[in-house]
Amino acid sequence: MNEEKAIELLKKYESGVINAGEKALLETWYLQHAKNSTDQLSPEQLDESVEFLKGQLPLKLGKERSLWPRIAAAASILVILSAGSYFLIRQPLPQHIAQNEQHEILPGTNQATLTLASGQKIALTKSLSGKLAQQGNTTISMVSGGEVTYTQKDAAQPQVAEVAYNTLTTKRKEQFPLVLADGTKVWLNSSSSITYPVTFNGKERRVSITGEAYFEVVHNAAQPFRVAVSGQTVEDIGTEFNINAYDDEPVIKTTLINGSIRVTKGNHKAILKPGQATITKLQQDDIQVKDADVEEAAAWKNGQTLFNDEDIQTIMRQVSRWYDVDVVYEGKIPNRRFEGGISRKSNLSSLLKVLEANNIHCTVENNKIIIKP
Repeated sequence: MNEEKAIELLKKYESGVINAGEKALLETWYLQHAKNSTDQLSPEQLDESVEFLKGQLPLKLGKERSLWPRIAAAASILVILSAGSYFLIRQPLPQHIAQNEQHEILPGTNQATLTLASGQKIALTKSLSGKLAQQGNTTISMVSGGEVTYTQKDAAQPQVAEVAYNTLTTKRKEQFPLVLADGTKVWLNSSSSITYPVTFNGKERRVSITGEAYFEVVHNAAQPFRVAVSGQTVEDIGTEFNINAYDDEPVIKTTLINGSIRVTKGNHKAILKPGQATITKLQQDDIQVKDADVEEAAAWKNGQTLFNDEDIQTIMRQVSRWYDVDVVYEGKIPNRRFEGGISRKSNLSSLLKVLEANNIHCTVENNKIIIKP
């Protein structure tokens, strides 16, 4: 079975429209690539294998050569690592992987801390619901599904002259969605913050962020929406975009998904088209415009972590923030680049298994990952 057919069957299985013949073909395909085993998978084992695959995108080497050049070969490796003792008899887990299983670390979740203008702090979780606070004419609430919203009670009433600002902050292993008073939606990634006015009364709507945030802006030409981040300003021109500005990343990357934005830093400006990104450095005003992988930029907001030709250090910085772990490197780490990704709902061991299969040796001690060549 070729790659296109394999992908088609996996998609059908995930959507629940696969028929009995196609399911049998999928099972046969798995067995053929599990060292040509003639044994049969039970329905439970096949379900477990495909369920694992749904949360995994096969990591592979970058542009020089593919470690798993066909999805079928990648699937067989992942199935061997996930289908329980049935496959482990034929290919036992490496010692590092078995060791990591004893130190399971769960992924992050929707949590954050909301700091009101008064200084009061509110711990936000998915289970919280209802009214959180009242600030002037604006009601702050948690709606079903775990989203903070700002609703202005009566826009016709006079506004208080002094603008009240709130700050939403996430730690490592946290993320959170937010709806601002103008209806703009913001997704805040881990180790990030956004400071914003309770209502937008002036000539512009200005917020500031640290870390990473994804914006779906409600466009209003009469009241431009601007994001201040690390010495640069991103202005909406009818827009959906992502800003990655972590202090431990070498550059600030602003990726345009839809619409248009203007990025300003010092005397330099750039207007982006969808599918483009600006690259800036903290100590420099120059703005580089490059083609971007919009799927990768938006992946974290959509429940995935994707890597496009990235080195292991870049991958592990994301892992550190989402799983709240520290990363230590022992010895010289090979200069290899990876593509692929993993579901943000996966436990840490799922990612470490894939790295082990790529000869990146990992051990976990408490909340520390040790990587060796």
